[in-house]
Amino acid sequence: METLSIAPAVALMYPAAIPFICVLLLLSSIRLLPKKWLKSPLLVADLVILSGILLVFAVFDPGSIRHFFDPDRPMDWIPLLASAIFILRHLFPGRSLFPLESVGVILGLLLLTLPILRQDSLFQGALSYISTLAVWLGIRFSYPVDRIKGLDPLFLLPPFFTAAALAVLSPLSGSLLVGQLAGGLAAVFGAMLLSAFFGTRISGVEPGWVIGALLVIGLRYVDISPVVISSLAGALLVGGLAGRVSSFGRKAGTGKRTLIVAGVSILPLVAAIIVAVRSLKDQGGGY
Repeated sequence: METLSIAPAVALMYPAAIPFICVLLLLSSIRLLPKKWLKSPLLVADLVILSGILLVFAVFDPGSIRHFFDPDRPMDWIPLLASAIFILRHLFPGRSLFPLESVGVILGLLLLTLPILRQDSLFQGALSYISTLAVWLGIRFSYPVDRIKGLDPLFLLPPFFTAAALAVLSPLSGSLLVGQLAGGLAAVFGAMLLSAFFGTRISGVEPGWVIGALLVIGLRYVDISPVVISSLAGALLVGGLAGRVSSFGRKAGTGKRTLIVAGVSILPLVAAIIVAVRSLKDQGGGY
């Protein structure tokens, strides 16, 4: 049995340190600025995070920044679509974000999957699109984002773990680029976590949208097992639901809630790793 070393893949993810450091420093600096300078700290923080996402794509996939509208590379649409989501939800007033984001998800998913939908029959394409959309919206609904307060830092744990797992599993499935982008996104989530636990308000909408888009790319365009993608999506869903349920426990402190959300989120990811490793063994490779 051959031995597969992932050391080269890990080495190629070292540039993820660049967006991590940049986002962490910029988010930390927001808290140091006088409050009178910032009418909307949440908007500024989200703009920093969006810039970090664009930096991730610029580092690992420069073509996605140079040409947004390449129909042969749906992944190139992700930076533009994430930017559109940011503009959409800050352009229109209102406390509820979900209706506006739903429109963005509906159109964004259509653009990401349009090349595949054209190849399927009308029934198969519609069924695939609706099922994927339902899962994506279900995951988004499980994360309560307030326009003023932002997102509870606990809810950043599931997408951080999921992005990190995708960064590891995607190269094993043949797509180093998706793995690199997921690794860069995990670095952005890591910077967000550190900043949020120290008081920086963030919404996490754009990086959450990007991890959803990468899962769609992994499912539709990369040879990643649907079971693995389903497990990663499941980690996002059950992690969000666990965070919501744990918030009802008034006696549960932040530490206990953190353990609950982290533990529930990791279980599906463990299943994804086991499936990926077994699949790799079946193909004649080692680990």
